[in-house]
Amino acid sequence: MASETYEFLKKIAKGDEVNRWSYPDKLIYDVSYSKGRSPKIEITFDDDDDFLEILGVTDDQDIWVWSRYVNSSYGSYDFDTWRYDEDWKDGYIVDSFKDENITLANKILSLTNPTLQIVPNNDNNDNAKISEFLKNNFDDECDDIIYEYGRYHKECIERAISKTLVGETNNPFINFGIVQIRHGYKFQTSVNILLNLYKMLNAEDEDLKGMLKLLIENYSNNSVGNWSEMEYNTWCDDYDDEAFQKEVTRNLEKMLEKVEEELGNFDYEEYNKMYEKVMSIGGFNKYIRLPEKNMDIMFHNFKPNSKLFFDVFKHGGNKREERSVDNLEDLNLQLHHPELFESIRKILKKLL
Repeated sequence: MASETYEFLKKIAKGDEVNRWSYPDKLIYDVSYSKGRSPKIEITFDDDDDFLEILGVTDDQDIWVWSRYVNSSYGSYDFDTWRYDEDWKDGYIVDSFKDENITLANKILSLTNPTLQIVPNNDNNDNAKISEFLKNNFDDECDDIIYEYGRYHKECIERAISKTLVGETNNPFINFGIVQIRHGYKFQTSVNILLNLYKMLNAEDEDLKGMLKLLIENYSNNSVGNWSEMEYNTWCDDYDDEAFQKEVTRNLEKMLEKVEEELGNFDYEEYNKMYEKVMSIGGFNKYIRLPEKNMDIMFHNFKPNSKLFFDVFKHGGNKREERSVDNLEDLNLQLHHPELFESIRKILKKLL
């Protein structure tokens, strides 16, 4: 037996007047007439489940993904930072710091743990150690950086997923003469097109939802659904790195402010000169060969208001001797004129 919807459409096609407040099908929103043309039918989906079911999406997880990424605001979703905590521990977030923030982070490290330094584009860098050190000493600021990193990645992924979902379900009936006005919600066609579709499908006993479902099942090649793993498999290409770097700068400046407040007044100029000298000849925790002086050195400890400590290894022997200096002049003597430094040290010992 023909459905009430089908009979209603036949009535309109004949030109009969209908009561717009008593349409027999919940998907029919409006009927408009134009002289000499088939009446227009406006179809709307007030329930997402109806639209998705017509397209063949019935899995609860897929429906949840749709409601989560297409019909909700991104900012309202609380996310688990676990995966981003791991990115911090592995050094990936520190590795994402850009030039200005690398300089700022290295300034903090030079005053707190000068044996560590961020080296861009270096596979053998210490970013995991740097991450651990910063987290142990600046927990709140690091947590904020991790959160912002996760938030910007989350929002980027959400935009990509939403774009994919909309793309897969965009204008699904266009090949059958039913035109999308608003994605997933409003469509327009003519009474004659709908009646022809009913006849083509031999679906006169179906309501509009049933007829459209048969239409997609029989004539659409576009497979949709299987969205449950999209959050983990989607790549985003519009990550707002500029905004993230600003958040990094804000937190690194807070760290530096804390360090400088704790240090108070000390000779920054002399300290920085010595630090730059060490970095220019090889850095910390590395064997630095001075062949013309017949020795190797390794710098291993240096902090403000303290001495620079380093080990000396003379060629031809296994003996290690720890030495220290507290100014650039003595450091240069050790590096370039070690014999003179030794003489001065022996004289001072006798005097003392």
